[in-house]
Amino acid sequence: MQRGRFLALTGALSVLVLSGCGAVNSAINSVIPEVNNMANLNGQIVETVIGSGRATISGSVSATANFNDQTLEQVSKLNALILKQSLSDATVTMPGSAAAPTTFSLRNITLKVTLSDGEGARSVDASATVAGPVTFTRQGSTNTYVPTAKVEISNIKFSGETFSTVIGIVTGAPSPNTATGKLSLDADDTELPAGTKISFTLVDGKAKPQI
Repeated sequence: MQRGRFLALTGALSVLVLSGCGAVNSAINSVIPEVNNMANLNGQIVETVIGSGRATISGSVSATANFNDQTLEQVSKLNALILKQSLSDATVTMPGSAAAPTTFSLRNITLKVTLSDGEGARSVDASATVAGPVTFTRQGSTNTYVPTAKVEISNIKFSGETFSTVIGIVTGAPSPNTATGKLSLDADDTELPAGTKISFTLVDGKAKPQI
């Protein structure tokens, strides 16, 4: 009976220790500051042309910017870097004489961010998706459409095998580095016919280091 109680107590203590480690990490992560616009993608414009039910993936769908090396707190203990980036209101250009819709919806809004060093010797990418649907509403007779909620593509996460590469790019020579954001999305071609152009400005970019 005593041995059974000892084993039960040992197991309980193990759970507490593990929980404590998670709590400690969460506490540390909560005070590690976000880095505003680390990849310098804010203000970059991505324009995509709607194909048959899906945005065409081409050079015009990506935006590229240079950014300098950064100093990150707790860098020796870090094991992940999470980026998030938001999209501005949509600017829509209809093809030919097609009528502009009052609203339209987008799904699977995916942003892939590629980071590379100044010489291009190291490169790594990660992506995240807003599943949606996200509805955009036309503002009067303009070509501006406002989403029902902020489109924030969060949890673009560099971890595991990609983390050592990304931390070397972000914190070490050479500099400047290059960031490319590549956008893809699903659209309903009954709302937005093939040839419709949609452009967004990348805004509110942040990077969150984590241990």
